[in-house]
Amino acid sequence: MKNLFKKKQEPERIVQYKNDFLQPTDFLAKNGKTAYISKEFHQNINNIVFMLGDGKITISDYLHNVLKEHFLNFGEDIKALHREKQKTII
Repeated sequence: MKNLFKKKQEPERIVQYKNDFLQPTDFLAKNGKTAYISKEFHQNINNIVFMLGDGKITISDYLHNVLKEHFLNFGEDIKALHREKQKTII
């Protein structure tokens, strides 16, 4: 007979999401800069942080983690686009 109380394994993508984005950081919002986002994005992020962050992360932590991952994934592409823009036309 199967154990009905056995904890269900989380899909790998969910575990990865938690590890990448729902972690506290050393970043202090007061040491950063203000950035404006839409009300819709703010509400979505606030819900994610409140419901999934277990009181351990802030909106600033979440945004820091999302942007860190973005720059890790697209950093080389961003640099290539920057170099392309720096070419002289003559």
